[in-house]
Amino acid sequence: MESKEEQQEQQRLSRVIDVIQRQKQARIDEAGLSKQEVIDMRKTFWDEVTVNLDEPDDIIETEASIRQRAELLGEHERSYQRFTKHIRTLERLETSPYFGRLDFKEIGESKEEAIYIGIASLEDEQQQEFLVYDWRAPISSMYYDYAPGAVKFLSGDGEVHGEMTKKRQYLIERGQLKGMFDTGLTIGDQLLQQLLSQSSSDAMKSIVSTIQREQNAIIRNERSRMLIVQGAAGSGKTSAAMQRVAYLLYKYREQFDSANMLLLSPNPLFNRYVSGVLPELGEENLKQTTFQHHIAGRLPDGWTLESPFRQIERLLTEDDANIRYAEPDYIQELDRFIEHLNEEGMKFTPLVFRGDVWKSGEDITDLFYSYEDHISTPNRLELMAEQLEAT
Repeated sequence: MESKEEQQEQQRLSRVIDVIQRQKQARIDEAGLSKQEVIDMRKTFWDEVTVNLDEPDDIIETEASIRQRAELLGEHERSYQRFTKHIRTLERLETSPYFGRLDFKEIGESKEEAIYIGIASLEDEQQQEFLVYDWRAPISSMYYDYAPGAVKFLSGDGEVHGEMTKKRQYLIERGQLKGMFDTGLTIGDQLLQQLLSQSSSDAMKSIVSTIQREQNAIIRNERSRMLIVQGAAGSGKTSAAMQRVAYLLYKYREQFDSANMLLLSPNPLFNRYVSGVLPELGEENLKQTTFQHHIAGRLPDGWTLESPFRQIERLLTEDDANIRYAEPDYIQELDRFIEHLNEEGMKFTPLVFRGDVWKSGEDITDLFYSYEDHISTPNRLELMAEQLEAT
């Protein structure tokens, strides 16, 4: 028999799902209208463009007309993409709107607030009430970092202090509350066992409800320009890295998106393995490639890169292959090549901004060789980066 508190939680869950379904239908209707606008604009694109190539001024006017029409079409296409992305997020929320709750009372306030945490934010637009907070929101960090008691979180206005009086975890499947547990700092064993016992697949899952305090510190770290995470196989390094990407995309959504990020992975199979993590968290997938493919794409014409398969074959079949790469002479050969690059042979690709060449490859090469001979290659590159950023 359900307790009164469980009944109240199920009633709230039903209300939240009603709001999700109402918003989803509204977004579907808006997406349908937006899609039709895009189709109509594509059909009539040239009907609204004045084309005149007789005089130079006419050509400029024609180009401006085409650009204006293309920008308007692009704006409608982006609106449609936003609607469809929101629909996908609402569909994920509909199945399991939230996984955690904390009750928080800020110092100086008399009222306590129940903070429900899920994979995305949800607001009841009619009641102007926040029903679910995104797990990446500043206030949600308390869920991962603290047990009930004195707590704090960092907001845009500075540190906010208060008291957490309750910390609760939920297991929700297909809109039904299957279990709830009041817990301390660590994830409740009951919830973790149920999550781990669910049917698995060959694709990696990102279970943000089970993030531990140490992982949360990695995910939200913004002090370090470069962050290295070390750990044994299966310790959660990849999961923390992907969740960190999702956090950065949320925190800096006005500055960049997933198209500005690159995942270098060990092999194509790994790419497929992690390809579902970000969409599961409500974000678009980022660019993925292997280091091998990245280097191959950066080499100038006439250069070839030995494939991993060819390298393994050669190492297994050639008698002296292993010896050659293990000998000090090989390291010395590499060192001589690097020293040679300090004198000549270094090539750079041009820096392009919005289709225009801002700095040619030749200019960058000249800058590289303008430094004194005793300055090492890494230091030259660092000096170049600072100088180019300053111009």
